[in-house]
Amino acid sequence: MQEVELGSSGLSAPALGFGCAAMMGSAGRSKSLRALAAAWDGGIRLFDTARSYGYGESETLLGEFLQGKRDRAVIVTKFGIVPGHMPAWKKTAAAIARGAIRLIPASRALVRKGASGQLSGGNFTTEVLQWSIEESLRRLRTDRVDMLLMHEAPASLLEQPELLDAMDRLVKAGKVRVAGISSSPDIVGLALERGVKPLRAGQFPCNVFDLSAVRSLGAKSANGEVLMANHPFGGAARVQQCREILQKIAADTEMPAELREKLKPVDDLVTADVVFSCILRNSGIHAVIPAMMRAEHVQTNIQAMSHSRFTAEEVARIRAVLTR
Repeated sequence: MQEVELGSSGLSAPALGFGCAAMMGSAGRSKSLRALAAAWDGGIRLFDTARSYGYGESETLLGEFLQGKRDRAVIVTKFGIVPGHMPAWKKTAAAIARGAIRLIPASRALVRKGASGQLSGGNFTTEVLQWSIEESLRRLRTDRVDMLLMHEAPASLLEQPELLDAMDRLVKAGKVRVAGISSSPDIVGLALERGVKPLRAGQFPCNVFDLSAVRSLGAKSANGEVLMANHPFGGAARVQQCREILQKIAADTEMPAELREKLKPVDDLVTADVVFSCILRNSGIHAVIPAMMRAEHVQTNIQAMSHSRFTAEEVARIRAVLTR
């Protein structure tokens, strides 16, 4: 995959990142390592994790995997949501639950609910920041992270100079290359509008049915901020909705014949191509970060990113239908 410049940060990576939220949570060690290996072998170099992911173990596994590769990787992590302690009996229960997911897919929501119950959000103090970055560095086996984001940050943090100054000191000390915020599009947009220092990166959820954030944030990032869209597929229901609309476009005789042919069949590859193209093309967004815990999904997404079949005009047509 071709690398892109990530704003004016001095960092570069392919525009497809790897979301680590499920690692050591709903996905166990072996499955997570297989997905990481497929991502690396396919050219992915941007890895998005957080202190809270996988009961705090996502960073540990990522750090282990990136040994010998660190200088070629861009690591994004977050602070502000503190992982709860998982007792030994719960680790065993989690492993059993992951097995149940394979047998009974409906149990997936119960596992997610159980994991989220262990988290403590809104811990945005300078003390938590200092503890969190040192813990992240230790677990990631590195002396710096490329981006540190405030995790699910409320707008009030934009007016917390003590915390922002502490993040700035981490940047100046070389422990963090770029500081930023992970939040809703409106809060990320507010940070961009105000030019809040030292925030130079923003991450926000975005899927093809709500691209207003893409247009708005892309226009506001006039100072070279890094913009990253997560949750691009929007969940299973959104994926199914997207496929149904693409099938209608493919059957619409008023659409150009070439576009209709390119949409057939509406499989995983075509869907991924549409999702990534609609979010990234001419938008000002630098990277898209899906969660990919199956090696086959990783490979499909890499293929979609590497060899898009759609022209800019065709992407514009599809966007217009999806966002009606």
